[in-house]
Amino acid sequence: MKFFLDTYALIEIVKGNQKFQRYLESDAITLKDNLAELYYYLLRLYGENFANDALEKFSSIATEYPIGIIPKSMSFKHTNHKTKFSYIDCIGYTYALESKRFFLTGDRAFGGMKNVEIVR
Repeated sequence: MKFFLDTYALIEIVKGNQKFQRYLESDAITLKDNLAELYYYLLRLYGENFANDALEKFSSIATEYPIGIIPKSMSFKHTNHKTKFSYIDCIGYTYALESKRFFLTGDRAFGGMKNVEIVR
């Protein structure tokens, strides 16, 4: 199976959570936007050097999304407005569906949705 790692999953990998280790070895990808979120999170908690190391570690699995994802992901956000999903989560989830990957997250609000794997 192929996975898309959301920012929560990336953070858990950085923290050393063993539940997430196998996903890194599954032809996983993420978006550059998720790396921006990760970088900011790590910068606040651990400083610039730590954030830079994580950015370097995950840069090889980072990709950009095509412009056609924007209308689809914003439609998804609009349809699910009560969940208050972030823009990046909506784009990531839509990108995962479009690229036939499972969306790996810890966000229970994604529960029951197509191609989602929730790990906490």
